[in-house]
Amino acid sequence: MKALQLRSPLNVSYFNSGGGFSSLELSIYVNRDVTDIDTTTVPDYSLIAEPINNRVNFEIAELIRSKNDYLYEDDFYTARDTATYVLLRAVLLDSDGDEIEVKYNFFKVRDGYVDRNEVQLLNSEIDPDPRTWSDNDNSTISTGTNDSFSGTDAYSITDTTDPEPWVLRNVLQVEGIYTLSLFISGTKEIQFGKDDSNLIVFDLDTGQVSFTTGNVIGYDIFKVGTFYKISIVFNMAIGDSFRLRESAKKGSDLTRVFNPTIIKGNLINFNPVDVLLQSNTTTFSSDSIEPKVMFDRKESVSYNAVYSVSPSQDLFSDLKGIFASLPLKTSFYLTSTNLPFTKTNLSLIGNTLEIIFKLICEPKYTPVKVSFINKFGVIQDLVFFKKREDSFNTTQQDFKANILRNGTYLPHTGQKQIINKQASAKLKLSTGFYPEEFNEVFKQLQYSINYWIDDEPAILTGSNFAFKTSVNDKLINYSFDFEYANPDINDIR
Repeated sequence: MKALQLRSPLNVSYFNSGGGFSSLELSIYVNRDVTDIDTTTVPDYSLIAEPINNRVNFEIAELIRSKNDYLYEDDFYTARDTATYVLLRAVLLDSDGDEIEVKYNFFKVRDGYVDRNEVQLLNSEIDPDPRTWSDNDNSTISTGTNDSFSGTDAYSITDTTDPEPWVLRNVLQVEGIYTLSLFISGTKEIQFGKDDSNLIVFDLDTGQVSFTTGNVIGYDIFKVGTFYKISIVFNMAIGDSFRLRESAKKGSDLTRVFNPTIIKGNLINFNPVDVLLQSNTTTFSSDSIEPKVMFDRKESVSYNAVYSVSPSQDLFSDLKGIFASLPLKTSFYLTSTNLPFTKTNLSLIGNTLEIIFKLICEPKYTPVKVSFINKFGVIQDLVFFKKREDSFNTTQQDFKANILRNGTYLPHTGQKQIINKQASAKLKLSTGFYPEEFNEVFKQLQYSINYWIDDEPAILTGSNFAFKTSVNDKLINYSFDFEYANPDINDIR
């Protein structure tokens, strides 16, 4: 389940193939903790609409954003993630107010944005009632079973043929990248996919995926109560199926299925570290261990770090790990010969090797960490390691005071005195020399609305930004103007 972005329209669409529904009641539940979502409680929002051409559409991005006050969450900055969970419960009613059908949408949102203001559409291409599917072999399906959000909208599946396993399958008329998902509970091993050759095998006892086969683009699994939420992404063709199958007959235990959906797009969930802008990383390898940034470096002569490497280890792999964890170390020497250690003399290693790393540093300036929320809704860090200019601005109110005390003039007290003074701090930061691949990161820095300078909240005051390139500008260095969000003198009364 991918984290959808909320700085663009987010539309949900409901359609009833049988027709006959005259109104739809939509309940919206928003919570950072998925286990706290309970459909028996009062929802965060309730919407009612009448269908047009048997369809109802809602735009809900602003409603969800108003409930996702992530800046006021105690663990927001440490989690580095704006994500929250959203459950939509849509009840389709006939003209008498009787329930025809209940449909659900469940997803995660982040407060990012979609490029060029794309509209995000959540419209499931499958009937959530498996009793209506084209195939439900060897099974009896019952309604009114407890679901994962304290309701009773799940379906129970009972095996009716021993030893043949049950199969639920619905042929689809869709084409392109789609995400198949459902909540499932039980003790069986199940197969989930689009046909016999494209699926994952999941053990409901252990909560583990046994194996995947075919063109599985990706999958995501997490637990909500006794249910597992399984999402799997395929490149679908016309005639492919939404398919769920028991791997083998295993007694009479019931399996519960809740909210099967198939929605266009790759909706697999990502962790915060997975959605950092990938150009904001430096790759260290055995072939190229020089950092691509911080070009004017100097080697330190005052400190060395020593590491031992056994020849039985994968030396290149070990060195890669050392360099990745110590990015300011780029040279190393054999202690026995004090010669530079390179790929060409690897064959000379016979015993345990001591490698001495010489520190390199930028002695002029103290690096500054600038954090911002990127377009994927997670906090991303950039290091500015060049010139820093701090400035301060003060404003004040003064008055003319009576400086007589008991008829005595006090010469050390002036008549004009300050009654209120306010102060704010600003700073101009230079990035240092970055490669051209970082332009996208600096663009996202400019687009963000939340910033932190060395973990202290700030705002970006400059509004103009132009890309620099190695062709036009040779070495690429940007400057940004920031102002601390909190005043130096607290002026809240």
